[in-house]
Amino acid sequence: MIQVGAKGHILAPLLSMARHLQGSSHLHCPWLQACPPALDLRQAKVGCSGVLTPLPSEARLGLARRIRADGHCCFSPLQITSEGGPQPQSNILFSISNESVAVVNSAGLVRGLAVGNSTVSGVVQAVDAETGKLVIVSQDLVEVEVLLLQAVRIRAPITRMRTGTQMPVYITGITNNQNPFSFGNAVPGLTFHWSVTKRDILDIRGRHHEASIRLPSQYNFAMTVHGRVKGRTGLRVVVKALDPKAGQLHGLAEELSDEIQIQVFEKLLLLNPEIEAEQILMSPNSFIKLQTNRDGTASLSYRILNGPEKVPIVHINEKGFLVSGSTVGTATIEVTAQEPFGANQSIIVAVKVSPVSYLRISMSPTLHTQNKEALMALPLGMTVTFTVHFHDNSGDIFHAHNSVLNFATNRDEFVQIGKGTTNNTCVIRTISVGLTLLSVWDTEHVGLFDFVPLPVLHTISPELSGTVVVGDVLCLASVLVSLEGLSGTWSSSANNILQVDPKTGVAVARDAGSVTVYYEVTGHLRTYKEILIGVPQRIIARHIHPVQTNFQDVTTSKVMITMGDRSSNLRGECSLAQLEVIKTLHPESLISCQVQFKQNVFDFPAHDVFSAEPAFDAVLGQYLCSVMMHRLTDKQLKHLSMKKTVLLVTASLLGSHFSGEQVGAEVPFSPGLYTDQAEILLSNHYTSSEVKVFGAVEILENLEVKSRSPAVLAFEKEKSLGLPSFVTYTVSLSDPAAGSQGPLSTALTFSSPLTSQAITIPVTVAFVMDRRGPGPYGASLFQHFLDSYQVMFFTLFALLAGTAVMIIAYHMVCAPRELSTPPALSHRASPQHSPHCE
Repeated sequence: MIQVGAKGHILAPLLSMARHLQGSSHLHCPWLQACPPALDLRQAKVGCSGVLTPLPSEARLGLARRIRADGHCCFSPLQITSEGGPQPQSNILFSISNESVAVVNSAGLVRGLAVGNSTVSGVVQAVDAETGKLVIVSQDLVEVEVLLLQAVRIRAPITRMRTGTQMPVYITGITNNQNPFSFGNAVPGLTFHWSVTKRDILDIRGRHHEASIRLPSQYNFAMTVHGRVKGRTGLRVVVKALDPKAGQLHGLAEELSDEIQIQVFEKLLLLNPEIEAEQILMSPNSFIKLQTNRDGTASLSYRILNGPEKVPIVHINEKGFLVSGSTVGTATIEVTAQEPFGANQSIIVAVKVSPVSYLRISMSPTLHTQNKEALMALPLGMTVTFTVHFHDNSGDIFHAHNSVLNFATNRDEFVQIGKGTTNNTCVIRTISVGLTLLSVWDTEHVGLFDFVPLPVLHTISPELSGTVVVGDVLCLASVLVSLEGLSGTWSSSANNILQVDPKTGVAVARDAGSVTVYYEVTGHLRTYKEILIGVPQRIIARHIHPVQTNFQDVTTSKVMITMGDRSSNLRGECSLAQLEVIKTLHPESLISCQVQFKQNVFDFPAHDVFSAEPAFDAVLGQYLCSVMMHRLTDKQLKHLSMKKTVLLVTASLLGSHFSGEQVGAEVPFSPGLYTDQAEILLSNHYTSSEVKVFGAVEILENLEVKSRSPAVLAFEKEKSLGLPSFVTYTVSLSDPAAGSQGPLSTALTFSSPLTSQAITIPVTVAFVMDRRGPGPYGASLFQHFLDSYQVMFFTLFALLAGTAVMIIAYHMVCAPRELSTPPALSHRASPQHSPHCE
């Protein structure tokens, strides 16, 4: 089946169709070997939703049914199919005769507008090879009737059922032709509410209860009742319009209702002896191959035990093929097994031939979920098998039947349908999100119908509202698990576009494009989700909480990066295991952070002083740029402290041709404190000095100064908050005699309590005995040392000179020599040493 149109949802009154087999044009077609057959417009079935309804084209339609002039109701999606026409089939041009009743567009979508009748025409055109003119190759007409749903009826095939049996029930309109295809998927929706007057007698279950799917009320136009215990109860349904003003129900009614009575009776059992008495249930003209546990081992024989005067109801051959005739009734067959070791054993089985009263659709396989919670729809991408069961008028299931079944859907863009391995099965694969109605019927037996809804939804969460952009991190999840409760495996159709962790389902959007995420439960099912990833139209940086420390330490600040229009780039609810896996996928590698000064006032770039590293905070779901300040040189510190500007931080996608809006974040920074002196020298002659401390205004306004010695004091002299901003301090000695016992080393610490920034300047105090000259202000330590000890040097030289004079005098006085005497009589004296030399 080839879908021509696309789906849509528009209010429409009830739609009905009838087909007019009018004369179709059979033209000479030189481009074909034979003239094409006439176009035959058909209708699979009519639903009720006021949607734009596709009128698809199909070359051969085995499942479609010819349209009858029966009324269908309440805004149903109308699907028209076709067969015949040129091969391959050309586009069909659709038109409608009365656009006040309904309209059809070029895609074949019908929208009902008002109660009434109109005709939809389908025309196939082609260019004549000889004349070059556009000619009509084939055409057909379909009548559309728009009416309202006036009443509802519960369609129950039987009203007496045996305990332990099941029976499908569904809703129709006034006539059986107004079946669930007419209103099962109404838009605005209808809701269906079922109840029983005695709860213990009947159980009401959804149509996919056996597969662990619990449908919401808007899909419950068909249900299954299960007989529990004997008794009589009422089965009631109330159909409500979500929007009564839409006019889906006659007289703008808010609801319609109906009720029937169902009798449940006990199964006949043997109590004495307490044995199971079973029988083979067959429909007329059916057959079954009997099999036993002794096939291939023992010699088996079969015979019918009915008397010869009775017309045989069934026949059986030597191979165990049991065939029923056209007569209903009961028969008895005997199966005998002759064992190789000589023993014989036999069983006698009753065979009942009865007409089929109703059929019932069931779905497999059973879906297993976490915490045993039921699904609300079929998973997208899943392949399911629908099996048709045949029941007699008591609810028992047939073992053999001769029905030839047809399957059809009201729309074909949501599911693909195909024949199963046996006549009573069909295989359906869900291919798109939406509601499809499945119908099964027996063409040989009028009235054998069943309808089930096939809603298809994503079972991979989260629901990605809005656009997924590059950089988004997805925490994908699915409730589907294996029979043992184990989670499935994740994969991506393009890992370079969407990188997926196979175990946890964490995904990172790394590039723009379309990608499919698969979730597969081994040996069970495979579902998927298509994701379209775009390039973000904006990348916004926002400064959050700066953390500043001493300039000798690292200064850091956080800038939050938002890509796209959402406040967070994390989609879905992440488990603890997923949060850990996010770190290993490194989504931050997608972006780069850039820094620059807002004003170009420095002779070095910002990246010489700052670095910005990307990061991803999985808790916040935000990208971050961590801005760090390097250790500054004296030159950089001086320039940054004396000039005012801010840091501009931006982020960009690596390897992406981003052309959207890029908003940077202004990050104020303070490099620390800077002084015009590296050290301060004081003496008893130079008892004070001045130092300028440069920094940010907010730091200087609360600047504190502390001295490590009470001998050194610092007082604020001047404060300038312009450019550059600084504070001048006078540093002086509290005692001029400080340092007289030796040089004193201490320090001054300038700090800010707001930012914890601080700078320490060493202070040296010396004591000078004699001052030789004023010397220059701020002389060096060596010069002060010389000034302080010049008297000592002079005294030393004086002592050395005095010692030299004494030594010379000593040698001059104490050296030996002879003395002269006068010429008179006198005594000659003996020579003696001077007493000073003794």
